[in-house]
Amino acid sequence: MVSAGTQDSFVGNHHEFLSGANGRRTERFRQRPVLTAAVVLFLSACLTSCGGRFFIPPSLSTTYINPAGATIATSKTVQLTVHGMYSDGNQQEVNGDSVAWSSSDPAVATVTSPGGLVTGASAGTATITATTTATIPGTGCQVTVSVANGSPVLAKTCYGDSTETLTSTVNVNVTQAEVKRAVINTAQGSTLSQNTAELSGAQATLQFYAYGNGDASNDLTQSVTWTSSDPKVATISNGLPSGNGLVTSVGTGTTNITATTTNSAGQVINSQTIVLTVQ
Repeated sequence: MVSAGTQDSFVGNHHEFLSGANGRRTERFRQRPVLTAAVVLFLSACLTSCGGRFFIPPSLSTTYINPAGATIATSKTVQLTVHGMYSDGNQQEVNGDSVAWSSSDPAVATVTSPGGLVTGASAGTATITATTTATIPGTGCQVTVSVANGSPVLAKTCYGDSTETLTSTVNVNVTQAEVKRAVINTAQGSTLSQNTAELSGAQATLQFYAYGNGDASNDLTQSVTWTSSDPKVATISNGLPSGNGLVTSVGTGTTNITATTTNSAGQVINSQTIVLTVQ
C-alpha cells in the first residue's frame, strides 16, 4: 500500500520528470524558429547585396562576320556585320558600337571602325578583323549554411560580371573590275571550268583554286567561302587568313566542292560544282 505522501512524491517526481523532458524538447523547438529566422535574414541580406539575381541573361559565346567572304572592285564597298552565337543557342547581330574593325592591309582595303564598311583600294587580298568586347553576366551568389554549437554559420560568395574579348575574321579580295562569275579548279592559274576530281585514301590533300571573270589575275581563293557537301568524305579549309581551299579526305565516297562570294553590288556569286571522289 502506498502512502499518500509517497504517492504525492511519486506523482510529483513523475511530473517533474515529464516536465524536464518536455522542457528540453520545448527548448529545442524554440531554438529552431530562431535558427530558421537567422538563416532567412542572412539569405535575404546575401541576395540583396549580390543583386538578388535569379535570372542569368545569356552570354555571347562566339562571333562570326557576315558575309563570310567578299570580292569587291577598287573604290567599291561592302558592308560587313558581326553576328553572335549566345549560350542559349540564339544568334543575332551584335551591337556595332561594341565592335572594333581593322584591316591587315589598308593599301588593299580599308574598313571603318566602328561601322564595318570595307572599301577596295587596290588589287589584292586583305584580312578584316572584328574584335568584340562582350560582358559575361555574373551568376549571383552562392550561400553555404552550416550549424556549429547550435548557432548558424553562413558564408556567401558572389560572382560579378566579367568581360571577354572575341575576334572573328574574313578575307576580302579586291579586283580591278566587278566580279560577276567565279570558276574553281585544282590547277593553279587555270580558268577552265573543272567538273570532277579524285583523291586516294584518307588524309590525302588537294588544293582548290578560285578565279573571277575568267581572269587568272583575279585570284579569289582566299576570299571565297568553300563548302564540302559531305564532310564525312572530305573537308575543305575555309575562313582562314591564308590556306583556304585545301581539301583533306576523310573517308571513301563522293562530295560536292563549291565556292561562293559576295560582290560589291551585294550579289552572291556561286562557282560551278566539282564532284570529288575519294577512293
